[in-house]
Amino acid sequence: MYKFLGIGLLCLLNLMIIPVATPVPGVESDSIKMYGIATIVLKDSTGNILLENVIHNQVVDVGTTFMLDQTFGDGNVAVADASQADTMCVTDALAPNGSTDDAETAALFNTENGLVGNNCIGAIVFTTAATTGNSGTTTFSAGTHFPAGTVVGGIGICGDNGVGSPFNDCSVAAGDAPLLSVVDTTNVTVNAGESVDITYTLTLD
Repeated sequence: MYKFLGIGLLCLLNLMIIPVATPVPGVESDSIKMYGIATIVLKDSTGNILLENVIHNQVVDVGTTFMLDQTFGDGNVAVADASQADTMCVTDALAPNGSTDDAETAALFNTENGLVGNNCIGAIVFTTAATTGNSGTTTFSAGTHFPAGTVVGGIGICGDNGVGSPFNDCSVAAGDAPLLSVVDTTNVTVNAGESVDITYTLTLD
């Protein structure tokens, strides 16, 4: 009997010395969340909606570093105030790496992309609010931004390469915004006469 009583007291002692997280008044237990959402709407030549999808995305490492550099004064002048992520590029890469790989960069995104010519729209004026940044609707059309029948595998949010829009590829120039994020659009085929409206929203919550 004394043996079992001793074991019970030992267990009670262990429970007493195990630290327990104490909630801090006014502070939520959940960590701060950062995520992006892309809404993609495929339309025919008359504007009828053929497909609509909402997809969560990943913010890549270089994009996170860029946002921190833009936010905090750290004595580093590598990121100029005028350098902002204001470009959306579509890619024909199916399941683009950057949608799952934190190490993706603009150079890798460009290399993976087989589209040439006008697959990027720059100088997008984002609308910012307390916790969000929103691109508004950005429209890509078959025959203008890529050949008819192109399968759009994803989009990248990145820096403008400084030429008139539309243009090809995310900027890789020093001082320009890096690749911020990549969205896998689950392979949307855009045929002749069709267009795709894409809206990107980044949320800090």
